[in-house]
Amino acid sequence: MSDQAPEKRLPKLVEPRKLATAFANFNRFIHADDLPRLSEAVIGIERVVVNIDFGRDDYGKPELAGCIEASLVLECQRCLEPMTFSVERDISLAIVWDEDQAKALPKHRDPWIAGEDEADLAAILEEEILLALPVVARHAEDCLDASLLSAGDIEEPEDTEPNPFSVLATLKDKH
Repeated sequence: MSDQAPEKRLPKLVEPRKLATAFANFNRFIHADDLPRLSEAVIGIERVVVNIDFGRDDYGKPELAGCIEASLVLECQRCLEPMTFSVERDISLAIVWDEDQAKALPKHRDPWIAGEDEADLAAILEEEILLALPVVARHAEDCLDASLLSAGDIEEPEDTEPNPFSVLATLKDKH
């Protein structure tokens, strides 16, 4: 995407059928308020920018394609400190109106079940960002001092219970 951040906010609710017919394009930012599930999953959302196109695929079916770029703050699971995580994700979704149409899609196509009326564009893009999050977030470099990873010297456990064979050892020494 371009170095310039778009100044306009992405509309939350859209009519996908009309946008696909009009071959609409959005190069916009998504406000954190429109991404409640992502807000719960991360420490912070620095920016989310999308460049998406509504249009038709090779078979004339409506689709949504484009790119999502996000800068998020996650908690490193190694040091428990904040870390910046970048998402750059290409998306390509077939716009369908119901479950039956979604099931009829080829295996390689992901559906966006948009329904007949307005659909939540921010929610489907939020889902794509959530899918891009790592299972375990951690810094790329070693973020912990190696001395903190040491547990100290290994100590042999003390036998608190008497050994039942110790009596035999004393008998052996007497003979």
